[in-house]
Amino acid sequence: MSWIKTSSLKANDPKLNKAVEATMKLYPEEYGVHMDLFKSYEPDGEAAIVMAHSMFPEVLEHSFSTFGLLMSPDMPLSRRDHELIAATVSTLNKTHYCRNYHAFFLELVTKDKQLSQTIKDDYRVAALSEREKAMLDYAAKVTLSPSCIQEEDIEKLRKQGFDDKGILQINLIAAWFNYINRVADGLGVGRSKQTATACK
Repeated sequence: MSWIKTSSLKANDPKLNKAVEATMKLYPEEYGVHMDLFKSYEPDGEAAIVMAHSMFPEVLEHSFSTFGLLMSPDMPLSRRDHELIAATVSTLNKTHYCRNYHAFFLELVTKDKQLSQTIKDDYRVAALSEREKAMLDYAAKVTLSPSCIQEEDIEKLRKQGFDDKGILQINLIAAWFNYINRVADGLGVGRSKQTATACK
């Protein structure tokens, strides 16, 4: 549910159904599990952030396929890495919907509830490896101060064993979540008066 009109898969729109089906084939099984917290926003079990794009099926397919492809097991990062980045970026952006969902997916992937909760609060105090800390420090900088990134930030990742493909994957996932966080908050996905942050 969002603050604009969206379509449902029950409407039997062939273009929309094709776009969602093609996209979901790329996603891991955890993404078929929906949080109780968002049942009021997703009464049909349809991901609200996906359906927020439903008036433009082709855009939906290309947009969500990007992240689906970035989670390919053929790429350098692990499923744990994907969700660490997703939950950290969404927490830094204070995006209620994505923050909660990706911390939830992190817990499903790692079976570590404490890690999931800590990432939702502050990744800097989480029990992480030096490699993971470097990865999330970079993702945080992409989120909060991208114009301040220097070549030395890339070198820090290389020193932790990331090759250039891994660095690109970190960058693209962090950048994609900055995009999707703004879509979610800009359209009210998973938002209520209770989840709105203090704004001037």
